[in-house]
Amino acid sequence: MPIRRATLDDVAALVGIEDASFPGNRLDRRRFRYLLDHAHCVMLVDTEDDTLRGYVLLLFRANSTSARLYSIAIHPGQLGRGVGSALVDAAEMQARRHGYTCLRLEIRADNAASLALFRGRGYRVFGRRACYYHDGMDALRLQKPLPRIHACGLTG
Repeated sequence: MPIRRATLDDVAALVGIEDASFPGNRLDRRRFRYLLDHAHCVMLVDTEDDTLRGYVLLLFRANSTSARLYSIAIHPGQLGRGVGSALVDAAEMQARRHGYTCLRLEIRADNAASLALFRGRGYRVFGRRACYYHDGMDALRLQKPLPRIHACGLTG
């Protein structure tokens, strides 16, 4: 499962994954291009045989200790193959490399699979946002402290 930074050449595949994964609140071609060109973020993709299987998008804010996992999507045909876990691991590593000590995200309150993925990786609910999604569904806010990376490469 090679994971690499997304490029502008990936936009069409990213839109395809987004459209196949979400009924609403989707990122479109223009937004992906903006994020890849201008935003303070890192977008990583998981590939196999030159096919994008999923992506994760991290947003970074100046003067904050928390990075935000803004979006993660796995192509429906790739679910259950470890793509989500690999992307979350890579996102956490990127956040640590950028000096962040916490990773936060929102998940639909009815998304049992995503909640299981993140809770199983040490994320805890710290809040709720009412009517967060296009259909009125609430979002659960999750966070995880990230151990610092020491100069020798050890965490702690």
